[in-house]
Amino acid sequence: MRSIVPDDREDRCYLCGRYIHGGHVHHMLHGTRRKTADRYGLTVHLCQRCHMDLHDHGVMDAELQELAQNVFEDRYGHAEFMQVFGKNFRKGETR
Repeated sequence: MRSIVPDDREDRCYLCGRYIHGGHVHHMLHGTRRKTADRYGLTVHLCQRCHMDLHDHGVMDAELQELAQNVFEDRYGHAEFMQVFGKNFRKGETR
């Protein structure tokens, strides 16, 4: 599925804005949630440098997970997010 994240473009890095050709698709939710997140379009396009930095240092990973939750909930609601993904990624919230 195509990304549902606002301002994500296949030809630009979502984080730094650099133009990219055949950029990396970053799956915003990981592990057992990855395929489901992909089905809902919770991905962003990244340049190689930002994608490697993200995985090597995790600097933006939590922020992108929270963004994925916000984007999903704008369409489907919080209850649906919790039913589908079973975890709240918002900082300081447990439910």
